[in-house]
Amino acid sequence: MSRNLALERKEQLRSELKVQLPVPIDTKRYLMGRVAFIDVAIFSPFLALSCLFIYIFYSTGSLNKYTFILSAIPSVAIITFQMMKHPVRREISYLKYKILWRYNFKKREKEFYYRKGALDMGDKQDARRKIGIKATFADCYETTDKRFVRVFEVSSVNLSLANKPEKRSALDSFKVFMTTINFLKSIQFSQIAQPINLTRHLQHVMKKQKGEDNLAKRLLNQGYRNHIEEIQKSRDLVTRKRYIIISRNIGNDREKALDELDQQSKLLMTKIESMTFDYSSLSIKQLNNDELTKLMYTCTDYDNAVSIGEHIIDRANNRSSVSVGENTAKELIDVLQRQLREKIN
Repeated sequence: MSRNLALERKEQLRSELKVQLPVPIDTKRYLMGRVAFIDVAIFSPFLALSCLFIYIFYSTGSLNKYTFILSAIPSVAIITFQMMKHPVRREISYLKYKILWRYNFKKREKEFYYRKGALDMGDKQDARRKIGIKATFADCYETTDKRFVRVFEVSSVNLSLANKPEKRSALDSFKVFMTTINFLKSIQFSQIAQPINLTRHLQHVMKKQKGEDNLAKRLLNQGYRNHIEEIQKSRDLVTRKRYIIISRNIGNDREKALDELDQQSKLLMTKIESMTFDYSSLSIKQLNNDELTKLMYTCTDYDNAVSIGEHIIDRANNRSSVSVGENTAKELIDVLQRQLREKIN
């Protein structure tokens, strides 16, 4: 009976073009009920410790209900924490996710710095060492485990408004892509939230208002520009971009690895652009060095990426130990030039 219900459920999902995601697999072996062998292994030392305390109190003649409760506290606490489970993932115990994981989180290093120049693997606070990216090279990420990683930004197709034949056509096209690509194991699909970028729109507005003589219109345009800038700085307004990521081991020959990655990139872009979705199609763009730097900065430090915006690339390419803003730099240049003119040798 249950088998028939499962088959009916599968057919219903297939007709609706849906899939049922599997629950997390519990790999623990259970002794009885909810008690697993790993639980017994965790309980045992504390049970032995409680028994030892009880024996010591009994041999000294000081065993009573208070000393018995005191001796049993370690075992009861560990058993309770171990048998309490996560509200969603039942295979994870309270002891693990509320105590051990929280302790490790508080103990680990939390402040890292993105340093410029050559990567020193002995520098534990260099963010590049933690994220595994040494630098951007030839429109790739060069990782610390000796790989070239290339990132492609891909457009999306809204299937929620499509009818069943259009959905089936889109899924069949994606199925053909997945079955005909010969380096599928090295492909990664990713969706990353990023701050809204309204720079081009802002430039368009500034261009239109240039030369405006009407004071009311100038004030209105200035207020609109300030509103756009506030939108860009808002942390709650984001856009979701889709990426396809491929990688290649560098090995001993960097040029060969880069050539092979270029071939895979061309094949991937051709496959994506040839996918048909009735009246729509996909577009794909390979990220260059500046775009890769901005993506990395956004993923590692989202809050500052929102406030800095387009100046991320300037800061990343600046090799000076001192970084100043645009207005401050102009004032500094003016001061230095004035001092050179007025200096008496």
